[in-house]
Amino acid sequence: MSAGSPLVFRPSFAQRAMAVLLFAGSWLVGVRALAQILERLPVLRASLKVAEAASEPTWSFWVAVIAAIGAVVAGSLLLLGTLFGLLLVEGSQVLVDELGLAVEHNALPTPLARKLGAGRLPWKQISRLERSGPFFVLRGGAEPKQAGPKDPTLRFLMVDQLERLVLIVLERSPNLKHED
Repeated sequence: MSAGSPLVFRPSFAQRAMAVLLFAGSWLVGVRALAQILERLPVLRASLKVAEAASEPTWSFWVAVIAAIGAVVAGSLLLLGTLFGLLLVEGSQVLVDELGLAVEHNALPTPLARKLGAGRLPWKQISRLERSGPFFVLRGGAEPKQAGPKDPTLRFLMVDQLERLVLIVLERSPNLKHED
């Protein structure tokens, strides 16, 4: 690898397509569920009025309304989660050069991207490589710095040729600690 051309690791076409399919599928399921709930609300309201007129208990109708609202909220959270995952997969890349490793999340605003693991670590600063939930995590702090901000923790969701990336990190990081 020459000094002027960094290696770029991005999610593969199949990984990006899977993220798009998950997002589109959750969108379709959410729209269909919302349509069914809206379709049944007039029937539920009429049944509630009949039960109130007959002086029957109405708690089961209220439970159904609350369950419908809960389903809408859960579906919205699922949709936001899959949108967030799509943005993380589509806009992420890992750059490897002679100086170190950088993770970029280009589809997210800069403050959010930094919070989610975008940043740069020199090879000597990398102390651990681990898996945390769906993320691959590179932790800094192997070598004490003089004065400045603490070493970032880099996170990325997935990349094509992950094995190659891990081998490069293992080869070039002299202070990487191995945990058994």
